[in-house]
Amino acid sequence: MVEHDFYKLMQIPLYSAFSEVKKRYYELALIYHPDKNPNNKDAEEYFKIVTQGYNLLGDVDKKSQYDLLLRNYYNTQDSDKTRVQTPKRDMAERLFQIRENKRQDIITDYLNTENTFSHKNRLWAAILLSVSGFLMTYNHWFINYTSLDIIYNFGGFLITYFGVYLIANNVYRRDSYRNAIKLVEDKSDRKAIRLFLTLFFSLPFIFWTIVQTSAAIQLHYFADYTTVENITVQSEVIYYEYTVNDEKIVRSMTPEFDEKLITPHNTRVKFSRINPNISEIILINP
Repeated sequence: MVEHDFYKLMQIPLYSAFSEVKKRYYELALIYHPDKNPNNKDAEEYFKIVTQGYNLLGDVDKKSQYDLLLRNYYNTQDSDKTRVQTPKRDMAERLFQIRENKRQDIITDYLNTENTFSHKNRLWAAILLSVSGFLMTYNHWFINYTSLDIIYNFGGFLITYFGVYLIANNVYRRDSYRNAIKLVEDKSDRKAIRLFLTLFFSLPFIFWTIVQTSAAIQLHYFADYTTVENITVQSEVIYYEYTVNDEKIVRSMTPEFDEKLITPHNTRVKFSRINPNISEIILINP
């Protein structure tokens, strides 16, 4: 069984003489040797596989057996192609070459990028960016929307989803590299898309759950009370106004009690000392 095509991994013609293998190996060593790529596990993995191929192809008997296995492997793959018309076979060979060039580009691009800023660090940076946008939106969620603070909410969501995109992109590039090394069919784009869509649709639900839980906790453990300065009921929605620390705040809520009982005299505003914009109307002496 042929696990790796060492010729393709080293980017040299199939069944090259050992002199060509040796020359190419030293060229790759100048780029991917672990001493030149400290803390780069992917470059180390790639160079380890290339070294394995160099040692195998350096043994005359093992090289002969390996070349025979490799020829049988490709002949088996091409056995069905011999029965198709020549133009179709030429097209298949061109597509195969395009895929091979793309695979080599994936390996080279990934390892070069890994040397400048590792993909592990890129993943953490993307996660922190997404979390920062999430917290930015959460921190301004209860601010009065009559002000321009709604921009923070919109900007926070943009930052959050840009971070999500970077996370999915990082996973895609990592998996593409690993598939290229293993010479297996690359389906990493599907995994990346599924990851992006999962985060895209689940984050609003997670956000809303955290917001509601946070509001409930603050109104339960950090509550204070003040009077209602103005109150109106429109279309089963209560609009009420109150003042905290000399700041006038207008909020709204859907009542859970009879609207006819709602007056400034028999209602109070229960608000959070942490964020006075978190509040609700309660009845007193109904």
